[in-house]
Amino acid sequence: MKLQFANFVPNRQYPSTLLCQMRWSKNIHEERDAPEQIVLGSMDPKMCALLNLAVYIETSTNVSNSEFIYGHPKDGNRVVRRFLGDIITNTAFKNMKTGKLGTHSFRKGAATYASRCGMSKVFVNRRGRWRTRKGVVDVYIDNTQPYPDACTAAALAGPLGPCFYVRKHGIDCVSPTLLVDQIAPTIKQVMGEAVATTLAMLLLWAVMEPSDNYTYELIPDRLKQKIIGAYVNSGGSESLNPIDRVGLFVMGDGSQLNLITIDTQDSATDVNRRGIIAGSSTGGEGSCREFAALHSQYAAVQRLVSELMSEMQRSRHENQRELQKIQAILKRVMMQPAVRLDAPSHVVVYPEKRVARLSKRPKDLFELWHEFQFGNGGLKPAKDFTPVERGANKFAFSRRKVFWDIVATLICSGYTSDTAIDKIYAVYGRQLPVSSILTALRADRRQGGHASLRL
Repeated sequence: MKLQFANFVPNRQYPSTLLCQMRWSKNIHEERDAPEQIVLGSMDPKMCALLNLAVYIETSTNVSNSEFIYGHPKDGNRVVRRFLGDIITNTAFKNMKTGKLGTHSFRKGAATYASRCGMSKVFVNRRGRWRTRKGVVDVYIDNTQPYPDACTAAALAGPLGPCFYVRKHGIDCVSPTLLVDQIAPTIKQVMGEAVATTLAMLLLWAVMEPSDNYTYELIPDRLKQKIIGAYVNSGGSESLNPIDRVGLFVMGDGSQLNLITIDTQDSATDVNRRGIIAGSSTGGEGSCREFAALHSQYAAVQRLVSELMSEMQRSRHENQRELQKIQAILKRVMMQPAVRLDAPSHVVVYPEKRVARLSKRPKDLFELWHEFQFGNGGLKPAKDFTPVERGANKFAFSRRKVFWDIVATLICSGYTSDTAIDKIYAVYGRQLPVSSILTALRADRRQGGHASLRL
């Protein structure tokens, strides 16, 4: 099994998980056929891929001499066969059928289990990296699908379900230096600090977990004593496990993946264990975890609403204090003695007179239209000119009136002023000066107007 250390990278979105890109297999022919897949922790230590990977790396000798997790690529298959033999010969492995047991792939059992847990064939194929391409459209669909992959990974985490390993609040002795340099130094050497920080949390949880909770050994005694000594030297207590497991539920929409933490992890675990004892492989277990996830989301929404209401109350109190200050200031101003002068009733306010004169050289048609509507430089708008004022500006007014009439007509037809001016520019060109455009408009008016400006 040619699995390299470089195939594992930290998951920035969910730090308690890892991303793995498996190397090529016999049914993978293109680079894009090997997607990044999420690796989740499990509430069942025997089924926890992250915990078992961390224990294997820290307890294996000379593991850092090769870039492959299981040693030299030519020896990888031999190592895997040895592990498979140890599993089958173990007393915990029950032979359900008589006769010899054979399999051509490790993925056979996982695929069967995922299917029995309710996963569709599409989800199983994506997790198992089997080629199912049948149409041209599949070439253009990204092979990395976080939500289907995480759903199958959660099912493969076992009946107890997947989980996060998080540090408990108020415990400051668990520092990054302790995790990567003393608990998981070998993992740091071969996989980097980010991955070592994630896997060291699992190792610390395993060594601090009371041995009475499980009927089997979670971690070898030699590694356990080493980690406990490092943790105690950093100021930790042997009677308290600084790491907690939080159950999670996979939710998503399309390619958006959401891992929802389940607050009621203890009750959910107890229900799951009772289901296992009763012989239920799936049954109401998924529904129980789904309801627990919904309850967790509901509690999170309640917390957000409570925080929002508190913020609104605080804002309201601050506004009330400010209003009270303003009212007090206004009352003091009103109480001050002062002489109030009323404006004489005979005063008449005359409207401001504006000079009726046209600008000499408008820069563009937009300025020319502004002159007609509002006036330029404080002058009177051309539309408000009296007959006498138009006569005083007869030459300029008559030359510009043809443009003003066309824009006014277009506006009445539903155009805006800017759109109407752009339409005129599109006909005569923006490179022409205003005087040339006015000359062309007057010439076209004698012929009935330009065809593009007729309505």
